[in-house]
Amino acid sequence: MKIGIFQLNGCDKCFNETYLLDKHINDNSKNEIFRVKNSEVEKWSEKDLDYAVVTGYITLENHEFVQKLSKIAKKVVGYGSCTTTGGIFGLAYQKGYDITPIAKIIPDTTLISGCLGEIEELSEILQGHPIKKSEILCTSCARKSTCEYLDEVTRQIDPQEDVESCFNDFGHLCSGYIANSCKEMCVDYGTACRGCKSSVDRAGFRMLGMFGTLMGNVEVATEATGKGGTDKLADVDDDVTESIPDVTGSFFRFNLANSVLPIGRNQSNGSIMSDIFIGRPIEELPLISGCIGGDHSISFTLDIIQAYEKGLIEDLPVSEKTVELRNNLLSLEKELNSALKASNVESYEKITNQIRKIAGNMNLSNLFFGGFKVPIDDSGDFEGYKKSIFEIREGDYQNGNIKYSLNSKGIVTKFEMEA
Repeated sequence: MKIGIFQLNGCDKCFNETYLLDKHINDNSKNEIFRVKNSEVEKWSEKDLDYAVVTGYITLENHEFVQKLSKIAKKVVGYGSCTTTGGIFGLAYQKGYDITPIAKIIPDTTLISGCLGEIEELSEILQGHPIKKSEILCTSCARKSTCEYLDEVTRQIDPQEDVESCFNDFGHLCSGYIANSCKEMCVDYGTACRGCKSSVDRAGFRMLGMFGTLMGNVEVATEATGKGGTDKLADVDDDVTESIPDVTGSFFRFNLANSVLPIGRNQSNGSIMSDIFIGRPIEELPLISGCIGGDHSISFTLDIIQAYEKGLIEDLPVSEKTVELRNNLLSLEKELNSALKASNVESYEKITNQIRKIAGNMNLSNLFFGGFKVPIDDSGDFEGYKKSIFEIREGDYQNGNIKYSLNSKGIVTKFEMEA
């Protein structure tokens, strides 16, 4: 087979994961694989392909190239949520970025959603095999949902140590109801699912409806319009508006660009990173950076976390063990980039497994402010490196290449990242 793998925009993690195809495709010596990324894509000379695999998010500038791929390849595969639904980069759709899910350009594209896309699924497709249908996340999750009405909705500032109860039962929004089980399984590392692998169409709206039903007992402040219509949400904050301050980012984390919502008219802040982060609550920042930081997601995420820790140095202490584990991750990031530069598949797989052992998964779901969310094998007493309870504090925070500002509700109002 002739297989072309094309990274368009954003994070490279799904593109990097395709190096593992050598281990997953039977008799891969007979295959010819072309890997083309970013600025090299438009220079790529046309070749007839059996499969064109597209990773990264797609903008208007890429439409012509993607359409060209559909003419020279027998089959086109969208690999990873950025390509299939816009992914987290699709949150910039709020600020007018016309990020396009690939099926809106090529309707018969084979889609593999997920952050990361699962290499096992890609290898099956490239060998002409059907993908096994995934379970709904709630059926495979160790936490069991009761679907009972909630007494309150709460932000996940302090992740729960209860590992048996459903996040939704705590009043934390978990999208496991509308997501398929995936390889990353953030729920196993103290992080509620954000729906990177949607199991239904219009997943954001479906989750809004589900969670809205669960909130039937939660008081919502309303006031009469005086015009005979329905009451409107009041100007005062209530349990819901305080606890879900970012409705778009909470319910449409990975699928805003794939929703039927019109493109946003909010003014851009000048960079896609700023446009993604501004408006998000502080507790979501490590999740976002862990998903979109690419080859530098570890250092990117730790800069964000440590910026806040430096600002709250007396109230958000960091243990020596936490520092040690974080330094181990930073060393692994350097080793990973060396392995990628050398196209060393064995080293890549070994290093990513070591990262997963400490960080939970390649989205770094176990990292949080003050420490880690769940215990790490062979790392001693969890009390010595567990995450901290912290309070939201308005202010400006900086570490490494990252600067951001929070308002009194812990919402990002400014975000800057140096090259």
